[in-house]
Amino acid sequence: MSQIRLGQLILRDLASYKLVVFLLICAVLSALAVIEMTHQTRQLSIAQDKLFQERDALEMEWRNLLVEQRALSEHSRVEQIATTQLQMVRPLGQQDIVVDEP
Repeated sequence: MSQIRLGQLILRDLASYKLVVFLLICAVLSALAVIEMTHQTRQLSIAQDKLFQERDALEMEWRNLLVEQRALSEHSRVEQIATTQLQMVRPLGQQDIVVDEP
């Protein structure tokens, strides 16, 4: 039996099946690209969900601020604060002064 070195045999086979080796490498690279894209898609989906949650929280805070603004600007509340804290009174008829526009 002749001694055939394993390394030489592998190199000879690789040389004779260049197309098959090339296609195998392309398939492995394609699979790795699919894995990477799937990972990136999941990361972006997680980030999008966090942004949606933040948007919802900000919208809720905005609605609460609008309700608070309406409550604070209500006429009866303004009148109550004017009379109690600022000691303002509504002028009587003879105290009204009319200013004519020139």
